[in-house]
Amino acid sequence: MKRSKKREIELTPIDPKIPSDSAIFLENLSFGYETNKLNIKKVNVDIKKGQSIAFIGHNGSGKSTLAKLIDGILVQNRGDIYIFGVKMTDDNALILRRDIGLVFQNPDSQFIGATVRDDIAFGLENACVDPSKMNDIILDCATKVGMQDYLDAEPSHLILDEAGAMLDPKGKRQIRNIIKERKKENPDLTIINITHEIDDAYDSDRVLVMNGGQLILDDKPEVVFDNDELLKQIHLDIPFAHKLAKDLKEEGMDLGLIKNDEELYKKLCQ
Repeated sequence: MKRSKKREIELTPIDPKIPSDSAIFLENLSFGYETNKLNIKKVNVDIKKGQSIAFIGHNGSGKSTLAKLIDGILVQNRGDIYIFGVKMTDDNALILRRDIGLVFQNPDSQFIGATVRDDIAFGLENACVDPSKMNDIILDCATKVGMQDYLDAEPSHLILDEAGAMLDPKGKRQIRNIIKERKKENPDLTIINITHEIDDAYDSDRVLVMNGGQLILDDKPEVVFDNDELLKQIHLDIPFAHKLAKDLKEEGMDLGLIKNDEELYKKLCQ
């Protein structure tokens, strides 16, 4: 099923049953790539405006599929998706997704232009931005992520590893810092991080754990990662810093809440 290409239509009113502070509200959401096989099974989630959310789970758990459903790339079999209180339909999906930015794991899935400048311009052209305003917008966007000196470089030359591979530790830190800076500038920005990096999840307000297309945990990071046995059963580990701090607490050395290796190091050096 494909979304309608209609663009300039009136959005349906905000549904009164959706909390006013919701950014994304998923109600009994189900999806299957095959008719008789559901990859997403009755997911119910209320993501609040301004929250930072981390979805974790092993390969095939449904994380990426869920992101594509929220962005309107895929269409659910059953259930509803609400973006800022408005129910997503075939007619309004293209309008609603203007408020959603999706970054894919594989660069080949998103590079369009021959240069970084062309790639940024492609999105602006699709949004029908006045060509006379594009250069200023392109420079501003590139500067915000430290790419202003690479506007005429080929995107494929900017990847730190082979196409489709994970970034190295330096690249990961840069991405995390960019997200933090954008969040600092815009506290109302809602962030959904779909990740295999368990340690990164501690930077989120909530961690949601997917397994077999179902949402099995949804809580604060420290609460989720205290579920050692459940996470092991679905082949997920807990962050090293959290694990060590928990072991030390059992030995009588309470370091308090530890979110990452840097915090652990500082506490141990005090």
